[in-house]
This record gives sequence, C-alpha cells and structure tokens, in this order.
Amino acid sequence: MKKNGSETMSKLKKTITVNGNKYEFEPGETILEVARRNEIYIPTLCHLKGAPPTGACRICIVDVKGAPGPIAACSSPAADNMEVSTETPRIVKARKMVLELLLISGNHNCSVRGNFPEEWSDFQQEVSEYDRADDICVAYGRCELQALAYRYQVTRRTLDRIPTKYPLEYNDPLIGRDFGRCILCGRCVQACCEIQVNNAISHGYRGNIAKIVVRGDKTLPDSDCVYCGECVQSCPVGALFEKRNRFNSRMWDVTRVKTTCYYCGVGCQLDLCIKDNEIVKVDGIEDAKPNLGRLCFKGRFGFDFIHSNDRLLRPKIRENGKLVESNWEKALDLVARKMTGIKEKYGSEAIGCFVSTKNTNEDLFLTKKFFNQIMTSENIFHFEPPSFMGIDYQEIKKAETIVVAGTDIVRDNPVAATFIKQAVLQGTRLIVVDSENMEIAKFAHLQLKNLSGLEKEIKGETLVFHDPRMDISDIKKIENLRICSISRENNTVGAYIMGIFPKRKSELNKVKFLYSMTPHMINTDSLEFLVVQDIFPTEIQEKADIVLPASVWVEYDGSTISSDYRINRIRKAVDSPGEAKPTWWIFRELAKKLGHNWEMNTAEDIWEKEIAQTYDHLKEIDYERLERAGIKIEKPDIPHQIDLSLPEVFRRINYQVILCMKCKGMKDITAKMFKERE
Repeated sequence: MKKNGSETMSKLKKTITVNGNKYEFEPGETILEVARRNEIYIPTLCHLKGAPPTGACRICIVDVKGAPGPIAACSSPAADNMEVSTETPRIVKARKMVLELLLISGNHNCSVRGNFPEEWSDFQQEVSEYDRADDICVAYGRCELQALAYRYQVTRRTLDRIPTKYPLEYNDPLIGRDFGRCILCGRCVQACCEIQVNNAISHGYRGNIAKIVVRGDKTLPDSDCVYCGECVQSCPVGALFEKRNRFNSRMWDVTRVKTTCYYCGVGCQLDLCIKDNEIVKVDGIEDAKPNLGRLCFKGRFGFDFIHSNDRLLRPKIRENGKLVESNWEKALDLVARKMTGIKEKYGSEAIGCFVSTKNTNEDLFLTKKFFNQIMTSENIFHFEPPSFMGIDYQEIKKAETIVVAGTDIVRDNPVAATFIKQAVLQGTRLIVVDSENMEIAKFAHLQLKNLSGLEKEIKGETLVFHDPRMDISDIKKIENLRICSISRENNTVGAYIMGIFPKRKSELNKVKFLYSMTPHMINTDSLEFLVVQDIFPTEIQEKADIVLPASVWVEYDGSTISSDYRINRIRKAVDSPGEAKPTWWIFRELAKKLGHNWEMNTAEDIWEKEIAQTYDHLKEIDYERLERAGIKIEKPDIPHQIDLSLPEVFRRINYQVILCMKCKGMKDITAKMFKERE
C-alpha cells in the first residue's frame, strides 16, 4: 500500500532543537539562520547578511550537545536532531571575555563611561585628541559592540588596554577611517569584495599590527574606492564614518523617511535621515527589493544638491531683456496667455512640452493631461530610450552566461552591476560587447568589439544587458536568451507608461511654444516663447522667457516605476526652498488659469482618481498597497523600437553628473567616476 504523499514529506523534514524547542530547517541553513528565522537571539559582530560567514569574532558561539566545545552559529550548518543551547553559563562567560578583549583594544570610550572614574578623564582626553573632537564616538547609541557590552554587563576590566597603532585618517572628503575603533571584524571587507564586488579594501598585515587597508595601504583618495559606502553601512562600531554628518546624525536626533533613489532606473530603496529639515545621511534598506541595502556613490552621497544655495527659489520673467524675479500668479498668467495666443495663431501642433523622466508618475500624468486635453497638443515628449529588466536582480546569479552589450552599467546603474559581478564570482561566464574600455570589462571572460560571433560564445541560460539604443535584433533569435535593459533616469519607464514618448524631428518642426523641464536644449531660434522649469540655473535659461523653480523628489509625495516594472513610492522628507513647487501643482494651477478646475490636492488623489482609473493594469494598486512595499506589474505594451535620434536643437546630457557636482565633497569623486572612457 502506498503512503500518503504529505505523510512521506513530513517524515523527510529535518528538525533542530534550540533551547528545548524543535524547529524545521532547510538543507544548507546555518544554526544562526534557523535561529533568526524563529526570532531566537544569537549575537553577532562579524556576520554580514548576504556574504559567506567567517566565524571570525566568536561572539555567536553556542553549545551543541556532543560537541567538544562551543561552535560558531554563523558558520555551522544545522543538522537533523542537533540540540543547541544559546545562553548557557559557559557561553555567556566566553562571550563576555570576547567583548572585554575587543573593548581593551583601541578607543572604545562609550561602555567604560563611569566604570573607572579615576581613569576616565585621561582616557577621554586621549581619545578626544585622536578624534579631533570633544564629542563622544560617532557610533554612540547604534554601536553593536556597545550594545553587546551593555547586554552582557561587561563592567569589569581584567586586562590592560592596548592603544591604537594607526592615526585617524581624515583626508578624504566623504569617508573617515578610525583605526582606534576598528575591531577587525572584516565586515567592511566582505561588503566591498563580496557584496559590491569592488575589491578596494582587504585585511593587511598580521598579529598586533593588523589593519584594514586599501590597495598598497594608501589613503582612500588614492585608492580604487568607488564610494558606494557599503563599508560604512556595514561597520558595526563606527570605525568608518561619513565625514559630512559626523556627530550630526545621532539616532535620537533624526527622523527616518523611506523613499526611492532619484538617480537611475534600478529604483533602490533607501532611508533618509532628516534633522532640522535637512537630509544628513542616507542608508540602504537591507531587506528591500531590488537593492537589498546596496547603494552607489550617487544614492548614498549625492543628496545635498537639494540644499544647495544655487537652487532656483522664485519664478522669473524676462522684462526689457533681463530675467527678473516675480511671483507664481504673474508667471502662470503669462504662460497661459502666451500658450493660448500661439495656439490660436499657429494651431495646437505649435505647442510642445519636453518633460524630464526624473519627474514622478503623478507629475507626468497631469502634464500630459494638460497638453493633450486643454491645449489639444500631442507634442509632449522626451528622448530617453525604453527599458525592461525582465527579472528580479537576485535571479542574475542563476544565469550560465551574462552578456553586457554597449552599456556602461558600472557607471550608469552601479547597483545592478553588483549583482552581475557577484554572479561572476559564483562561476557565471561574462562576455562584454563593446569597443571601448568599460569598467565591467575587468570582470569579463571575453570581450568582443561587436555582436558578430556572439552566438558561438554563449552557453546555457543567458542574460543580455544592453544599451536600449543598441540594435540587438540579430541576436534575438538565439535560444535561451533573455534580454534586459536598465534606464539611466529613475522614471523613464513611468514616462512611457503614462504615454509620453520620443518625437521625431518632423513632429517638432512646427513647435513655437515650448515648455521645457530639462536643460537639454541648445538652440531656441525657431521658438517664439520658451518656458524653462528646473531646480538650478542652466545655460538654456539665458534664452528663456520664463523660468519656474521646481521642487525635487524629497520635497513632495509621488511614485516612480523602475526598470524592473516595480512601482515605488516617493515620500516627502523636507520642505521645498523658497517658492519651488511640484510639477503636478504647476499644471493644476495652469489648468485653473484656463478655466479647468481639477479637484486634486495631493499626489495620492492624482494616482487613485486619475492614473489608476485610466490604466487597466494599475487599477488594483492604491497608495495603501504602495505604502507597504514596491509592487511589480506585468510588462505593459511599450514599443521598444523607437526613433531616438535627437533633433539638432537638442543634446543628451548626463543629469546625474550635474546633480552630483552640486553636492559637498563630490566634485573630484564625480569627475573620477564619470571620467571619459579611455
């Protein structure tokens, strides 16, 4: 008689006992993974999620029945019928000794406060001189070593302190290195070499002179560091810190706002730390898709252009040949009057709008509605190519072959590149198709100048990441091929879904009135009236009749759609400077000037009353669902064979560079990261 299938499966399940309770586990899971999945506390310091365990710090040791001594939970696989105890007297005593050894090494001036008053003053003076500051450690309140010292009440010191051997490194504009607090846990090395795969830092020297080094034991500015900041985020003790917010982002002083990165089409999820209406720090959100905590130098450090003194603050109108500050009432009156007049004189095809694909879906929808319905013009456009990721980034490692064709993915979409580099570490074959020296080529098994001959080089399941402007029709017939592309701007996909596409030169020849949201235009001779909306002064504004100050992504709510067709929320974190306004607000007010009362007061109104009612595949998605997490949608019907040739009056610039150059300490780093290909 055959056994019931479910009965057979239950007998095959393996169990482990932790602190007297049985738990099922999957083959390959470690003791630590089983414990964390079941909310059982085991402390760690060297363990870094997503990287191979090292067992280096020994703080996660546990007792296992039958084992000759304590074992590291992070690196020990769970076994059927294993019996584990996590907090026996022997384990607690051993952990306390490990913590004491760590605390006597260097400048850990937090957990000893008050315990040795006769020594505190001299010690604190020494640390203050080393830190070049009279404040307590930058990681105070969020230091994992400090938290463990308190938890296990490490209040007695039986060993002599070991002074630090290396000076504070403070010559980099963004990242400081505090060797006096480094516990050599190796998390920064794993973050750099195994998560981001930048290979910029490693363990150096041995014994009591061991330290974490960059290549050649140089300083960061002279190293291979690409400033993703993953090492800073992974450091458990503040040995690595961001200089711009040193002592200025204490956990109790800041408000955290979850949002989506403003730069490229990957759509990284991040936490903004807000203090006094300013962003002081940015962190990646560890478990959030698609980035799983990873950020690039733009996402982590390229934020304070928002607070630049160069921001446009008030509308400007050209009077007697000069742009002079005005107000919204007067500026929008003039825009509405000129637009209407030119339409009456030349027809609706004379009215055009060049949108920015950095705007939110709500911005783009209302802009399109205004020009289509009120001005009866179809001349609303951009020149960014369409893109489609097609898979989750975590699936990249499953490919047998990856082809990167024509796209400088390390510079344009750095976080996406980390998943490709990780796949290569795990054995995936990488082929780069490009005649120039792209950064990703350093990891390639083969580099080709063009697509000719690619078919015979690929093996098994293959992913192709390509520049969306590249003609790949010749390789689409190859079996087991999946085609992916990622947009350079953060909401290019959103623009296409909202129905905004590139335009051919012939469609734009008759435009006499242009509303431009980008600085891409270089020639205005054919125009009778130009309105420029932006956040900074640009060269094209010298030819504008009206300049309008726009809010940026952290100054109002909204949504964007990343290249993997994931709808993500943008959340207001700070106030707009001066009189800068969101794009959707500008067009709502313009509509009002022309006699159309749009009852929309928030981005949520626009999404739920307009967007979700217009597009069938978005109908079931509301802000309440988006609030919890990003939502992937099915691939919509977007044409991918589009004429992207630029009319001669436009140019394609990299707006990422413009924004990063406006950030403190970022000028030289931005130049280095976006340098011309050699």
